Amino acid sequence: MIKITIYILVFIIPIFMLNADDKLKQQEFINLSLPVNETSKARLIVKGELKTKVQRIMGNKYNKIFFTYWYGNNKTIWILNSIGKYKPITSGVVVSNCSIDNMKVLVYREQIGYEIKYPKFLNQFNNVKLQNLKLDRKIDNISGATLSVRSMDRMARLALLLNSQVVDENCE
Repeated sequence: MIKITIYILVFIIPIFMLNADDKLKQQEFINLSLPVNETSKARLIVKGELKTKVQRIMGNKYNKIFFTYWYGNNKTIWILNSIGKYKPITSGVVVSNCSIDNMKVLVYREQIGYEIKYPKFLNQFNNVKLQNLKLDRKIDNISGATLSVRSMDRMARLALLLNSQVVDENCE
């Protein structure tokens, strides 16, 4: 019985604490991006041609079909995950007028390449639009963080694609 208790304290509880911290960062990002009283939550179901486009961006093995997003004040907010080298990177993307308004790394789990969290890198994504499933501007790489940079590029493209499905504007 003591071994089970120790196991739970050492291995199980920290996992729940990490997930709670991730959710807190996500909610904090959403609250900073949109006023709380003007925020609504919705889900987008990916199927058909949209699923093909998502897989072209994220890779053929990507099978996520439900995406939760928040909207209000002519903005949409997407919390997305993409694998860096070994582990997922969680980012928040605010899209307004068919372009990225703000992008932030919420949870970075890799040991190297953390430079993508800094504003100097992330500011490159501001006002970027999607053209033929590619960004309309080249994003500069960071030496030693190539896979993390590619991951951020994929999430930016995915957020812009998903946004084009839920807004009334013609984004493409």
